[in-house]
Amino acid sequence: MTVRKQLPKHISNAMDDLLKEAGMQFRAGETLKSIDLSMKAWNLMPEPVEQWDFYPQVQSRNMITKFVELGDHQNAQKWIEIMAEMYDDPNHEDNLVLMTEAEAMYKLGDMNRAYYVFSRVFEIYGRRGFLGERLPYLDFYLKEKAGRHE
Repeated sequence: MTVRKQLPKHISNAMDDLLKEAGMQFRAGETLKSIDLSMKAWNLMPEPVEQWDFYPQVQSRNMITKFVELGDHQNAQKWIEIMAEMYDDPNHEDNLVLMTEAEAMYKLGDMNRAYYVFSRVFEIYGRRGFLGERLPYLDFYLKEKAGRHE
C-alpha cells in the first residue's frame, strides 16, 4: 500500500477555494469554466502529483465526470488513465477505478467498452462489485452477456 503525503496547508487551502468555485460552476452548468478552475487547482500540486493524498484521487474522478458531461470521450479516457495512476492501480483492478471507467463509457455511449469493463468487475468482484447505486449496471451487463451468448 502506498503511503501518501498531505499537501502543505497553503496549497490545500488554495485548491479548496478553486475547487469550491469549480463545483459551483459545474452545478450551474458551466462545465468548461469548472474544468478550467479544476485544472488550476490540479496545477498547484507539486510533482509528482501521485505522492499526495486525497486531492489527486478525488479530482481525477471529478474530471472524468466533467468530460462525460461534455460528451468528450477522448479526455474522459485520458482522465481514467490518470485516475488509475492516482489510485496506484495500473492494471485497472480496483472496483472504484473499474466502475468509474465502466460508468463513464456507458454514459458516453461506448457500450462495447462499458461491457468489457463491467465484465472485469463481475469477473473480479462478482455481484458485490455492483452494489448500491450501481446495481442497474449489473442488469445491463447480464442482459448484454446473455445477448452475446457468452
